Amino acid sequence: MTGGLTCTWTAADVGTARVAIVGELEYATAKLLLQLVTDRLADHPGVREVRLDCGGIAFCDSSGLSTLLLVHRAVTGAGSRLHLDNRPPALDRLLALTGTTAYLTGEAADSRARRDS
Repeated sequence: MTGGLTCTWTAADVGTARVAIVGELEYATAKLLLQLVTDRLADHPGVREVRLDCGGIAFCDSSGLSTLLLVHRAVTGAGSRLHLDNRPPALDRLLALTGTTAYLTGEAADSRARRDS
């Protein structure tokens, strides 16, 4: 799949940034997300929370997951906390299948299922 990806950084306040992700997070596009986050964190050292709005992710492959792991590393390395907001069910399944839910979100894989029911 080689659809497009749009990532938009907005700062809700000095300490919180929101990144809206829309499109396919896959091999050909995923580097855009990582580049945006690392560049903006370097420009905004006061950011303590980065909230990825995943609601617009239409598709995420293993390269996209790898990029989310790299984004997590960049965010935590900058002393900030990463949040994955508005995750679509397919992304939740990918995180659960790969055992990365707790690492990326700080929550157990089944906690969202209990919360959503």
